[in-house]
Amino acid sequence: MPFGRPQRIPLAALLALLPSCATAPLGEAPHFSSQTVSITEKGLLPGAELRIADFGTVVFRNARATGDVAVEIARPFAPSAQCSTTLRFAARGEASFSTPIAPREVASICFHQSGRFPFTVKSDDGAWNGVVVVGGAQ
Repeated sequence: MPFGRPQRIPLAALLALLPSCATAPLGEAPHFSSQTVSITEKGLLPGAELRIADFGTVVFRNARATGDVAVEIARPFAPSAQCSTTLRFAARGEASFSTPIAPREVASICFHQSGRFPFTVKSDDGAWNGVVVVGGAQ
């Protein structure tokens, strides 16, 4: 089958995107390093400590059958040009807060600075604590 015009358009679009991917420092992969924490009736899965690379994203998933949850992270909210994966988070003082996350819904936040960032997930019937470890921070 000959390489026709309709096939060249997606290839051209892909080639146009490549320079933007090359702007990240070597060894870092913005938008590609992520961890998901599922909030269940029994706690946080896979656990309370999440490890991601700089410019990585944490997805908080409400896996409960009923009841909203909200997440508070001890870090100032600061959008970054290299992090476009933040969803349902905003600033409140020196912390980042999610809007209420309904059952089977998600919120996500990108971390562009190494460090340890404690977080709390709150619901009407309890709270769970955890930490996001970004980069090589201990």
